[in-house]
Amino acid sequence: MALACGPSDAVALAVEAERAGFDSVWTTEFSWRSATVPMAAVAAATDRVAIGSAIAYALGRSPAVLAAEARDIDELSDGRLILGLGSAQPARIRRWLGTDPTDVPARVTEVIESVRALWKLGEDPVSYRGRHVRVDIEATPSAYPPRRRDIPILLAAVNRRMLRVAGAVADGLIAHPIVDGSALKELVRPTLEAAANSAGRATAPPVAAMVIVVVDDDEERARRNAAAQIAFYAQHKAYEPLMRHYGFVGASASIRDGARRGDWNAAVAAVPDPMIDRLSVAGPAGPVKARINDRIEGAGCETLILHTPSMLMSDPAARASGDPSSTYRQHASRLIDAFADA
Repeated sequence: MALACGPSDAVALAVEAERAGFDSVWTTEFSWRSATVPMAAVAAATDRVAIGSAIAYALGRSPAVLAAEARDIDELSDGRLILGLGSAQPARIRRWLGTDPTDVPARVTEVIESVRALWKLGEDPVSYRGRHVRVDIEATPSAYPPRRRDIPILLAAVNRRMLRVAGAVADGLIAHPIVDGSALKELVRPTLEAAANSAGRATAPPVAAMVIVVVDDDEERARRNAAAQIAFYAQHKAYEPLMRHYGFVGASASIRDGARRGDWNAAVAAVPDPMIDRLSVAGPAGPVKARINDRIEGAGCETLILHTPSMLMSDPAARASGDPSSTYRQHASRLIDAFADA
């Protein structure tokens, strides 16, 4: 499951998920939260679950720092790290990360390649020369060896250019939460497989699918919170090709209009019922568990990441509480209970 929260909450929920039989937990990153610090905290508090980032910003750290953090977390977790990276949208790359947002696919490719080279830092020097990334580190005999020979590096991708990068160089793809089974099958996998074939890879990398899931006995409230998370994503123009594929162009335009005006209630209200049904699973535990497989039926995903909404803006109680993290923990705990030992 995805943990869209800070380190303390992430630890509590990860321990809860591990006890409930979950196979993996995944941290997220945003303007006010890092992915790596919660991963380290979870690594120290758990024993069995795989610990992934979905995602950490590929361009938000230098490759040397990213590789060093990954080595530390993998050591803390005794080899349970999955490093999931994402590029972010160009405006965020520029405004949040202070990085040039041009030629992003090449930059991300070079980050992945250089992190793999840096993973082996020790007796031999590391030299990587790309168009955008250049690393030269002398031999460091005092460096502790990595916990494992390699780590899996996954890449989040939606558009074709980044899907091609994932197919060519990543160890797996993290599919966006608003990519449903049909989009995976008809849009994502063909591009992923073609890129892998062009790169001379025997098979396309495996896919980890993220699904927006809200477990709540109050079905109307569950659907509102699912709509809030969908609106948060659909407000971005980058996902317009997906909206065209689904037939939700008009709805996404209304969502963007509400978001541009700062009227979040209008943006959430613009998410129609068919959009909620297609891009999320929301309601009481029993029906949610029954419907979860239909959400990605036929997509052939190797990993399923359950993503309870982090954007609880549609919940008046959450806004009024003054402690939205408490509300988030309640939502996440209900999800864990619903899928315990599933």
